[in-house]
Amino acid sequence: MTEPKDPAYISFTDAAALIVRHGLAGSMTPRGLRYMAEARSNSETPADQRWPFGDGAGQEAYLIAGRTRMMRTEKLLEYLKKHPPTGRGPDSKPRQRSAES
Repeated sequence: MTEPKDPAYISFTDAAALIVRHGLAGSMTPRGLRYMAEARSNSETPADQRWPFGDGAGQEAYLIAGRTRMMRTEKLLEYLKKHPPTGRGPDSKPRQRSAES
């Protein structure tokens, strides 16, 4: 059986699952990926580490399909291999309810 080929362009929703499937993150949600894209697009991020898609200088424009922003899959994977996702990760213990509840 052959491994499925990645599509040429991918949405944030499908990219989140692809990132996990490729082993670049233990877990990822579309919302988390969008947050990472926004956080890495600001001017405080070093130019060589900025999110590769968008309307800014040095960024590749998203392909718009209806209301969905699509990214070139190959470029996304290359970027994430070079600059892997970081985050707080899963909770180490259950969260405590606040005293106000």
